[in-house]
Amino acid sequence: MGMNEGMNEGRGVPDGCDCCGRDAEDCSMLEAGWVSDAQLLARGGVYCRACAHLLWIVRLDEECVWCEVPMVEEEAAEAQGWVYFANTLGDLHPCCPGCLAERFGITARLPAGGDL
Repeated sequence: MGMNEGMNEGRGVPDGCDCCGRDAEDCSMLEAGWVSDAQLLARGGVYCRACAHLLWIVRLDEECVWCEVPMVEEEAAEAQGWVYFANTLGDLHPCCPGCLAERFGITARLPAGGDL
């Protein structure tokens, strides 16, 4: 497994992502790269970096989409109140607790597994 690996010589950028189904241009595979992995799918798979991150094949550094503060380790970030928002394309973007309160007025959240 590796970034930009697993492609046949001369084949170049893959057609698209085997996870989200978007084509290579929509996934920014040429600019951002891609990951090939033979463990998740028996026949192998090619994933955009965003999907590879969400599938836990490759971990990417994340930061708040608004203030760019770096996210700490994911489980600790969730406990601190970080959340993800989806854009119109369905891409998830992290938001820190400070921006969540400032931009959306959300200051308290239910604890994990809490009842409504």
